This record gives sequence, C-alpha cells and structure tokens, in this order.
Amino acid sequence: MLASSPGQLLLRGGDLRLLGLGDSLTHGWMVRRSFFELACDELERQISTLRIQRINAGVPGDTAFGGLGRLPDLLRSAPGLVCLQFGVNDCFAGERVDVYRRHMGRLVDAVRAAGALPVLVVSCPLPNEAAMRWIQPYYATLRELGRERAVAVADLAGHWQAGARQDSPDPALWLADGVHPSDSGHGLMAEGLVSALLPAPGSSGGLTSGP
Repeated sequence: MLASSPGQLLLRGGDLRLLGLGDSLTHGWMVRRSFFELACDELERQISTLRIQRINAGVPGDTAFGGLGRLPDLLRSAPGLVCLQFGVNDCFAGERVDVYRRHMGRLVDAVRAAGALPVLVVSCPLPNEAAMRWIQPYYATLRELGRERAVAVADLAGHWQAGARQDSPDPALWLADGVHPSDSGHGLMAEGLVSALLPAPGSSGGLTSGP
C-alpha cells in the first residue's frame, strides 16, 4: 500500500530506495558531501530501522528537461521516494517559467505513475540580490505546484533563510562562485530536507495543503 506522505513511508523503516534527481546541488559540487547524502545519513540516524539505498542522480548543469530524459532509466530501480531538485540552471539558461513548470509537472506525474512518492525540492538561496530576484519565480512555481498537486515540498531556501540573517548573508555558506553552497551551506540544506521529509508529530508530513 502506497504511503500518503514521505514521513509515513520513512517511519515504516526497512529498506528504502531514495532517488535524488537534480543538478550540481544534489551531486555535491566541490564539497565533501551533498545535502542529499547528509540528509540520508540523518534520516537513518533518526529512524534506527531504516536502511536507505541512496541513488544520487545529480548532474552538474542539468535542468528539469534534462531530468525528464534521465528519469525513465532511473525509475527502473524502483525507488520509493524521489526528490526532484531543479531550477537554478533552468533560470540561468533562460527557460521560461511556464515551460519549467510544465517540465516539473511531468516529472511529478512520471514518479507517481511508477508508484513512488515525489518531493519537490526548492533549492538554496543565492547571495547575489539580482540573481535571487531572477530565481524567485522558479522557486514560487515549485511551491504553487506542490499546493495544486498535493505534492510534498522541501523548501530548502525557506529553511536556510529562516536560520540566517538576511540583511547580512554569511559568505561562508557559499563557495567563491556565489552560486554553489559550501559544506556549511549543504548542512543547512540537509536540515531543511530532513525537516520536510520527517516532520515533527502533528504536522502535515511535508505536504502542502492549498493556497
């Protein structure tokens, strides 16, 4: 029987294939371990009966459209939970927001059709104010899509911003390129992912629930 939320699925324990489909952030560009790997570690720590077979399918430079091309082969491994993390490269490549939204919706549909639970991942904030303005419509699209489709949304940007001073972003949280998070930044993202996938008792289980 398919679990109704990521938290319910995780709390069952046992063996679980967790697929992370995304770009260089999921991959873990120039850091010791990515937020995806760190989150898997923490989930296993919190749920002693859980054994995660993690599939890190992060490809630097990839977009939601590229993820659509890679997903069918990855679904053959029968993951139970799939984190979908795209948006930054779509934005920087000039992909229209409505087209990005369509691609993300198709990813959600494909994951569900395979019998797995999708999770939409809102990536990290960017320290450059102009870049952050450009990326916001893409991040907003994921939140809206989550509400409309009743899909779990892991808002890593929201978690990061809630725990940091926005009037003075800590440069140590990013690498020198001003786009990719540092090890510390990936740690913040992992916290956000775990809190969305395994929420506190009495919360909604990471599911968005209407406007």
